[in-house]
Amino acid sequence: MKSTGIPFIKNYHRSQYNGGTQNWDIVQAPNGLVYFANNSGVLEFDGSNWRVIPMPNISVVRSLAVDSTGRVFVGAYNEFGYLEPDHQGKLIYHSLVDLLPEMDREFEEVWQIFPYKKGILFHSFQKIFYYRDGLISQIQDKNEFHFSFMVRDQFYVREQKKGLCKLDGRSLDILKGGELFSDIEIVNMIPFSNNTILIATALDGLFLYDGTQISPWNKELSQLFKSNQVYTGLAIGDSKFAFGTVRNGVYIINKEGQIVQNINTEKGLQNNTVLSLFLDKNENLWMGLDNGIDYLEISSPLSVFPKDKNLGAGYASIYYKGYLYLGTNRGLFTRKYDFSGNAVNGEEEFKLVINTSGQVWSLQVIDDELICGHNKGTFRIEKNTGELISNIAGGWKYLYKKEYPNKMIGGTYTGFTLFEKSAQTGNKWKFVKRVEGFNESSREIIWSDDNSIWMCHGYKGVYHLYLNEELDKCTKFKFYGVEDGFHSNLGIDVSRLRGENVFAGRDGFYKYVAESDQFEIHQNLNNLFGTEESVNKLYEQKNGDVWFFQGENVGLLKSQVDNSYEMLKKPFASLKSSFIVAFENVNVIDKENVLFGKEDGFVHYDPTVIKKYNEPFSVFIREVRISSSQDSIIYYGAYSNVKEIQFNADGENRIELPYKSNALRFKYAASQYSNPELIQYQCQLIGFDETPSIWENTLQKEYTNLPEGEYVFEVISQNQYGLNSAKDQFHFTILPPWYRSRVAFVIYTLLALFCIYAIIILIRIRIKYLQNHLKKKQEEELKQKEQKFREEALIAEREIVQLRNDKLRGEVEFKTRELAGSTMNIIHKNEVLSYSVGELKKALKKIKDPTALVQVRQLMKTIDAEFNSDQDWEQFEMHFDQVHEDFLKRLRAEYPQLTPKDLRICAYLRMNLSTKEIAPLMNISVRGVEISRYRLRKKFNITRDENLIDFILNV
Repeated sequence: MKSTGIPFIKNYHRSQYNGGTQNWDIVQAPNGLVYFANNSGVLEFDGSNWRVIPMPNISVVRSLAVDSTGRVFVGAYNEFGYLEPDHQGKLIYHSLVDLLPEMDREFEEVWQIFPYKKGILFHSFQKIFYYRDGLISQIQDKNEFHFSFMVRDQFYVREQKKGLCKLDGRSLDILKGGELFSDIEIVNMIPFSNNTILIATALDGLFLYDGTQISPWNKELSQLFKSNQVYTGLAIGDSKFAFGTVRNGVYIINKEGQIVQNINTEKGLQNNTVLSLFLDKNENLWMGLDNGIDYLEISSPLSVFPKDKNLGAGYASIYYKGYLYLGTNRGLFTRKYDFSGNAVNGEEEFKLVINTSGQVWSLQVIDDELICGHNKGTFRIEKNTGELISNIAGGWKYLYKKEYPNKMIGGTYTGFTLFEKSAQTGNKWKFVKRVEGFNESSREIIWSDDNSIWMCHGYKGVYHLYLNEELDKCTKFKFYGVEDGFHSNLGIDVSRLRGENVFAGRDGFYKYVAESDQFEIHQNLNNLFGTEESVNKLYEQKNGDVWFFQGENVGLLKSQVDNSYEMLKKPFASLKSSFIVAFENVNVIDKENVLFGKEDGFVHYDPTVIKKYNEPFSVFIREVRISSSQDSIIYYGAYSNVKEIQFNADGENRIELPYKSNALRFKYAASQYSNPELIQYQCQLIGFDETPSIWENTLQKEYTNLPEGEYVFEVISQNQYGLNSAKDQFHFTILPPWYRSRVAFVIYTLLALFCIYAIIILIRIRIKYLQNHLKKKQEEELKQKEQKFREEALIAEREIVQLRNDKLRGEVEFKTRELAGSTMNIIHKNEVLSYSVGELKKALKKIKDPTALVQVRQLMKTIDAEFNSDQDWEQFEMHFDQVHEDFLKRLRAEYPQLTPKDLRICAYLRMNLSTKEIAPLMNISVRGVEISRYRLRKKFNITRDENLIDFILNV
C-alpha cells in the first residue's frame, strides 16, 4: 500500500447502479462478481453491468456473506436467505425464514452473516440464527445484541449491558475484561499481530485484546478516530488496516499506528460516510458509502499525484533541492517534499512559482541551476520564484557539454539561443544572443560526439548542424529526409542510448552511418521494440535502464548484467492513452519515486510496490437475448457452484431455439475492476464464424439470420496486462424452420411414401383405365359397327317402310280420292235428289190426280228418306278413320263434347272441303256450316287468329 499520491478511485453513482443511496455490506463470489447490500436490495456487479435483486418484502439489505461453495447469503429486515440462479441463469432470492416457527419470524434487521462450522450464522440485535443442513437453530439471551464479528474462525458479539462475548457451543461466554464494552459500541474487530485482536469502537477509540486482557491502543490515533467516528474496518494484508469513518472517509494505518492514507471527498470520494469496506481478490478496496460506491486501487504501484487536480496537463517534473517542481500548461508549481518519508509532507498544496504562469515545456538542472523552458522564454528557478533570463519565445530544451563548461545552448521556436555564465554574471546563466544561421523550431536536440548537433523537426525531418567554437553561429547544416534513408519525414525523434544517437521514426529505429552519410535501419532496436507501434521517446538512466514511450504506452527496459534488457510494461498498462502525444515525459527521482506527466496531471510510480499482474480473472456471458421486435432474454448469465444450469433433458447446457429466433445478441463482461475500459474481448460463434474476431473492447456481439444447426458462442477477455481469462461458452441450437424440421421430414417421408403409393395406384388405375378404355374402344367400335349395321338395317328398313308408306300413302291418296269421289258422288246425288224433290214439289202443285199426288208424295218421302240416311255416313266414317289413322275416334276421345254433326264437319274440314261443299253434304245451308264452324272453335277453345283447318289437320 503506497503512501505517496492518491490511489486511483473509481466512483459509481447511484444513477449508474440504479439502486438506493446506502451500501451496508460488500462480498465477492469465487467467480469474481461483487455483491453489495443496498437499500434497494442486493446489487450485483460484473465490472460493466449492474443488476438489482430486491427482497420479497422490499426491505433494506444489511448484510451479505459467501460460503465455501460460492453461495451468496443475504440478510434484511425480518428476512434472510440466499441467492441462486434458476434454469435460465437468473439470480433469484430464496428465503429461509419459512424454516422458522411463525412466532420466531419477528427479529428485525439481520446485521451480520458469517460462515461458521459448515453452517451459516445470521445475526440480528434480537436473535442469532444458525443454519445448517436445512435446519435452523436459535441463540438468544436476555439482553439485546449489538454488532458481531468473526475473527480467526471465532464468533464474537457484543451484548448490551453485558459486554463482549464469544460463542462457545450454544452458549455466549463473556471475555475476560469484556465488561468494558457493556456500554461501548464496538464497530470492528480485526486480527492484529500474533493472537492479538484490534478492537475499534465508534466513539471510544482503539483497543487491543491479547486473549487475556483488553487495553487501549494509540491514544493519538484513537482521539482522531473518536472525532471522525469509526463505523467499519478491515485488515489489508498483515501490516495495514483500513477504517471507514462517518465524517472523514477512510483511514489506512500501519501497525505502528501511523496514517498511510486518508482518502476523503477532497481526494476523490463521493461521500465522507463509509458504511462498508471490502478487500477484493486483487487486494483493492471497495467502499460502500452513505451515497454511492467507490473503488480504490490500493494494490497498484501507481497513484495520482498530487491530490490537486487543477494543476493542468503534466509536461515536466523535477526534484531539486528539497522542492518538487511540476510543469504544466498552466505554469510551474512547487512545494517542499521529502521523498525519504511521509512525515514532513503533510497535506500542503502545490503553489504557482512566481512569474511562471503559462505553458511550461521543460525542466532541467544544468550546472546546478534549475532551468525552465517556457512559452514566454527561459526561466531560472530558485525555490518558488522564476526569473526570466531570455524572452525569446518557446524554450524547448537545453544542451550543456563539459567541452563548453560555461556555455549552454537552448532550442526555441525560432532556432537556437546562447547562454553563458562567468564571474561577471555571478556564475549564473545569462542570455547572450541568438545563434546565427539557423531559425527552424528546435525542440528535439542532442549533442553528437563530434560536437555537432542533431535536431529533429516533427514535421520536416532531421537536421545536422555545425556551430563555430564560440557556439554563436551555425556554420553549416544539412537536412536528412526520405531521400537519405528515412521512410517518412514525420515524427522523427532523437535519443542517446549506450553512447549512440538513435533516431526513432514512425516505422522503427534508424542510425546514422557517417561513411555513406545516410541513415540505415537499426535492426537491433527494431528487434527489441518491434515495428508495429512507433517509439516516441527514449530516456536512458545513469544505471542503464531505459524508459520508453511506444504508441500509447510507457515501458521500462531493465539493464541486465549481460547488457541485455528485460522489458517491463505491465506495471504501466493502466496508463495507456493518458499521455500527451509527442510530449511524453518521465522523471526518475529515486528507486521508489518516478513521476509521469499525463493529460490531466501526473502519476506517481513506486517500483518497490509489488503487484500480482497474473491474477486469474473470469469472463462471463451475462445475457443472451433474442433480437426481434419483442426482445426476450433467454439467458441471464448467473453462475453457481452449487448446481449446473440445465436447459434440456439430456443434461447438456444447451438451449434449443425455434428458427424464427435466429437473431441473437450476446452481452459479456470480465470480473476485472481496474481499468475496465482497457479490457478487450475476442468472440467466436463456432458453427458460424470461421475464425475468432479481432480483439476489441465492445461488450456485446450480435448475429442475425443464423441457419439451423448447433452452435457454441465463445468469448475470452484480455486485461490491460495482456493476461487472458478462461473462455466462457454458451451452447445453443437453432432448430430448422418448420418446413425443414424432423417432424416435417417425417411428414415429407410419409407424403413421399403416400405419393409413391398414390403413383402406383394411379399407374394401376391408368393401366386399368387403358384396359377399360381399350375394351370400351373395342366395344365402341363393335357398337359403331353394330350401330352402322343397325343404321344400314334401319336405312333399309326405312326404305322398306318408305316404300310401304309410299304404298300406303298411295293407297290413302287413292282411298282419299276414292272417298272424295264417293263423297262428291253423294254430293252430286244429293244435289240431283234435291233438285228432283224440288221439281217434284213444283209438279205436285200441278198434279190433280189424288193417286198421282199420293204417289208423288210417297216418292218424295222415299227420296227424303234416302237423302237423310246415315248408312252412307257410317260407311264414310269407317273408311275415313282407316285413311286418317282413327282421326274421328281420337277426336271423339279427346273432345267428348263433340256431337256427330261436329265430327262430320271436322271430317269434311280435314278433307279440306269448303263451306259450300260441306253444306249440301250436311243438308244444311252455308250459313249453317259457318255457325257449326264457329261452335267448333269454341269447343276446341281456339282464338280467332288460329286457323280451324290447320288445327284439325294437326290433331
